[in-house]
Amino acid sequence: MKRYYFILSLILVSCSSGQEREDFENAVILETIVLPKIINETSGLEILNNQFITHNDSGGEPSLYFFSQNGEIIKSITLEEESFWEIYNNDWEDITADEDYIYIADTGNNFGNRDNLNIIKVKTTDFSIDSKIDISYKDQQTFLPRPKHKYDAEALFLIEDKIAVLSKDRDNLFTDLYLIDKESNSKQVLESKITYNVNSLITGGDYNKDMSLLALVSYSSKGSQFLILFEDFNLETLAEKKFRKFKIPLERAQIEAIKIIDDKTFWITSEDEGIGSPYMYKIKVE
Repeated sequence: MKRYYFILSLILVSCSSGQEREDFENAVILETIVLPKIINETSGLEILNNQFITHNDSGGEPSLYFFSQNGEIIKSITLEEESFWEIYNNDWEDITADEDYIYIADTGNNFGNRDNLNIIKVKTTDFSIDSKIDISYKDQQTFLPRPKHKYDAEALFLIEDKIAVLSKDRDNLFTDLYLIDKESNSKQVLESKITYNVNSLITGGDYNKDMSLLALVSYSSKGSQFLILFEDFNLETLAEKKFRKFKIPLERAQIEAIKIIDDKTFWITSEDEGIGSPYMYKIKVE
């Protein structure tokens, strides 16, 4: 099903966006790691206690998978339903964490018809569910299914006291930034804080506050994979809109997640898109 959505989105975007005319810098691949097929739709990436954490996306088990740097599964944890919250993997798209909580973005919305979008908060101490933050978009007027819209979000990161999500806009290839109060468990209605003309479909994100660096991954209508870097990024400088875009030298891949190592090196993961296995790559830019 995920492959169907991916192919469909490429066709639709290709029909509307024309040829790529941008000039890119180039990233290089330093390391390639084969991941187990149990995480063949790896869609988010985080590091906790020196272990990588990932999850599958739509239709998978509501489970977190912990693996080592050589790709071996260490353990998996299935999130248990609490009395107030039913936990499903409707379409988990990204993951991030602080000292107290893991945040999972159940925000995938391929056809713009979901009315149950949410962020799941999981305690880092025992991996029990703390709460769910229900979200909706202020300017969404219809929930009729359609292939081109801006109410899909696949990138999640923490910045200051907020949870940030970035949209995957199949209509115009922009991305909108939305902020969520991570301390409030009430339903939150989101309004775009800024729009960036990334000319691609954003699929994952990570933010490092010490470096003030926002790193995103995306793909184009032709299936090209990109790394996008916003340097000196913070909530006071959102309007500057400056970023660097790098082409990742991968074919037949669908990059879905990223984790910053330092300001020039990054971990990224790719789903199994007919290539036999999911992969994790270490990439570098100059």
